[in-house]
Amino acid sequence: MYSEIDGTHYKQMLIGAYQAFKENYEAINELNVFPVPDGDTGTNMLNTLRSMYSMIVNNDSEFIGVIAETAATGAIMGARGNSGVILSQIIQGLAKGLRGKKQASSRQMGKAFQYGILYAYRSVVKPVEGTILTVARGIAKGTRDVTRTERDFSNVLRKAIQSGQAALAQTPEQLPILKEANVVDAGGQGLLLFLEGCLGGLTGEVSVTQEQVPAVVKKLQVKGETFSIDYPYCTEFILQPAKIKGAEARKVLEAWGESMVVAEGTNLLKVHIHTQRPGHVLDMAADWGTLHDIKVDNMMDQFERNKNIARSNEKKALGLLAVVSGDGWEEIMKNMHAEVLSGGQTMNPSVQEIMQALDALYADNYIILPNNKNIILAAKQAQKILGEKLQIVPTANPAEGAAVAMQYDPNNDVTSNVERMCEELEHIRAAGITQAVRDSSVDGVKIAKDDYMGIISGERVITATELSDVLADVLEKLVSMQPDAELITLYYGADLDETQANELLAQAQAKHTNIDLELQYGGQSLYPFFISIE
Repeated sequence: MYSEIDGTHYKQMLIGAYQAFKENYEAINELNVFPVPDGDTGTNMLNTLRSMYSMIVNNDSEFIGVIAETAATGAIMGARGNSGVILSQIIQGLAKGLRGKKQASSRQMGKAFQYGILYAYRSVVKPVEGTILTVARGIAKGTRDVTRTERDFSNVLRKAIQSGQAALAQTPEQLPILKEANVVDAGGQGLLLFLEGCLGGLTGEVSVTQEQVPAVVKKLQVKGETFSIDYPYCTEFILQPAKIKGAEARKVLEAWGESMVVAEGTNLLKVHIHTQRPGHVLDMAADWGTLHDIKVDNMMDQFERNKNIARSNEKKALGLLAVVSGDGWEEIMKNMHAEVLSGGQTMNPSVQEIMQALDALYADNYIILPNNKNIILAAKQAQKILGEKLQIVPTANPAEGAAVAMQYDPNNDVTSNVERMCEELEHIRAAGITQAVRDSSVDGVKIAKDDYMGIISGERVITATELSDVLADVLEKLVSMQPDAELITLYYGADLDETQANELLAQAQAKHTNIDLELQYGGQSLYPFFISIE
């Protein structure tokens, strides 16, 4: 019976989830509704869990709160794509519910999962029924009663999986596009796989093995002392007289930080700990005796000050970051005063990678162009960390990104730049053309494997066997949506040579004589064209 879950149990659960994803993530990818070559729900969830794994694999704490917070840090910083970010928020909510605990009862674990669901919902501005969030809510509802009476947490997990399966089965009825494609929601299936892996890791049904994965959050150093960004407050104090023994203090404090040293003298204790919540540590310590020589230092501030001093270049007022893939796109964005983070259709950057790229900009404020719908949530997670210093212009296509980047003025303030760029985004229409990776049906449109697909504004789908036909139909549709347009820009990919691209441009220009057509090299993979009209 698993009536009490400690740090060792929870670590086994999470590693079991990671290993379950390693074996089954491709099946999750296959459930993506759009038959495009960048269907990567399973891959993004796997990479998120790999980052989580990197943080806990060498952590042997018996405190469930320590393992939970460490896991949440890894998941959040390594989160990729919408599905990965939502999963990281569930893991973060679990950590909130388990904070400070050495072990948790079945009921306490159930409440922690409720926190997880709450955090997941808060991460999405407009939750849509028939998605991972629907499945998460079904799990929460289905297990609410059983957590009050069931002492064995393995049975709670089994009930959670059962409830989740019932909710998942309903997703095609809630989201017509799923019903048409005859699939369940990929993210919801991924959440069930997470729970199944947790159960297997707990009971031993999934073999928990270790592998070497570099930790996603690296140690930093201030004045010869290392620390992680998860525990930035160096907290020191003396208890004299002390009402508690050193061994007991160590056991309690272990759940609240790292790099802990408790030195015991005659009727006194000297404590050093890196923690996330110095106020809570001091409140606890106040019950153990009289506090002296209290010192709390924010090591992250010290690290940043030292780093800034070491930098020779002058800090900018504003920096622009564009997420793009392709050598042509890199040149385009750099010509518009943007720095580039490599990523896009098939490689959604993690929150950590976004943070590192922003840090390299060395600016007081930042604007980011995600240029992909599946990167926007990761950008929002970075925004939670940086606050108002980071503003997001939610471009869903690199062609949109290029159009709004033209409105960027590095000499102007962040507010006016964002206003101009968002205004431009309201007027721009964009499309992408790729090839289907499997037979499918979307919005009544039958799509055969290897057909060319035109996807307009992320929703409308046009298909044909020939690239020239799809391009012609996409342009007709864009012109009908924007009849007063003056310019259409075609950004061709790495799989088209310049001669082919120019031939297709000439055909299009002959049909649209009243609109200027422009050809630029993007160099993106998998998508022969990205298109914007303005």
